[in-house]
Amino acid sequence: MSSVSNIVIGSAAENTIKVGEFDETEDDAVDLGLTDGGVEMTKTEETKEIFVDQHLGPVDIVTIKEGFSVKVNLSEATLANLAVAFGYATTAVTAATSFTFGDKTDMRDPKTVYINVKGPGPGTRKITLYKAKIKGDSANKYMKDDVTMIPIEIIAMCDTANTAGARMVLVADTGADTTAPTIALSSPVDGGTVAKDAKTTVVWTITETNGMDENTMKYGDTFIILNTTTPASAVLVAGTIAYNSDAKTVTFTPTSNWTAEDTLQSIVSTGLKDAAGNALAAASIEQFSVAA
Repeated sequence: MSSVSNIVIGSAAENTIKVGEFDETEDDAVDLGLTDGGVEMTKTEETKEIFVDQHLGPVDIVTIKEGFSVKVNLSEATLANLAVAFGYATTAVTAATSFTFGDKTDMRDPKTVYINVKGPGPGTRKITLYKAKIKGDSANKYMKDDVTMIPIEIIAMCDTANTAGARMVLVADTGADTTAPTIALSSPVDGGTVAKDAKTTVVWTITETNGMDENTMKYGDTFIILNTTTPASAVLVAGTIAYNSDAKTVTFTPTSNWTAEDTLQSIVSTGLKDAAGNALAAASIEQFSVAA
């Protein structure tokens, strides 16, 4: 006896999927971008009826097989996403302009998959497939409003290292994130110094449980370093910033060497937001200087 149940959840355009090597954290997994059309979860179950003498009907029905798979459509039809849809390793996700296939020896290792969708309330729902394989069947003439979609199917396996009864899939709902991030200079600290005649970097550290909205991280806008040696004519220091999502740090690299005895002001505006849209409660304003 077998049964199949399909559940379709989530339809918001901001839904995302990440695929990593087996047991890799979500932060380290490869982001495959947005999904579209919801997420279809299929749970299969095969049962066996137990009969004994003197009873005409079964005295018990036990589950002897259980399966779980997910189907989702990637809305960003990149070559890298196409490679994943065909069941190739996440190492195929590169900025290359071509993709070839015909040897799947690198797919012997399983993957860990994270899918994020809208929850039943204001929060989110995360589907984690601890140990999975991406089935390489993909018909990519898949159109929606003249946009090519990439359908993929992910099949869960048992991660025997987990506790019995929790070896295939985790579906977890979380409340909405309403906590604002905080930020502070960490190198140098507020009131500290940077080395003169060098392009010493400046680092901010963000405190935030979840992810950040990297689109709000723009130098000259949300992040500013001013040369305030002459306060009446303060000027923006030329340079660039880079974000490390694992450490949650933002690093500023100046275009030119720092000049001796200059005074600087660091400003991070309330335009900086986390992934849930929470902005800094107030602008962060700190000072540092160039060592004499």
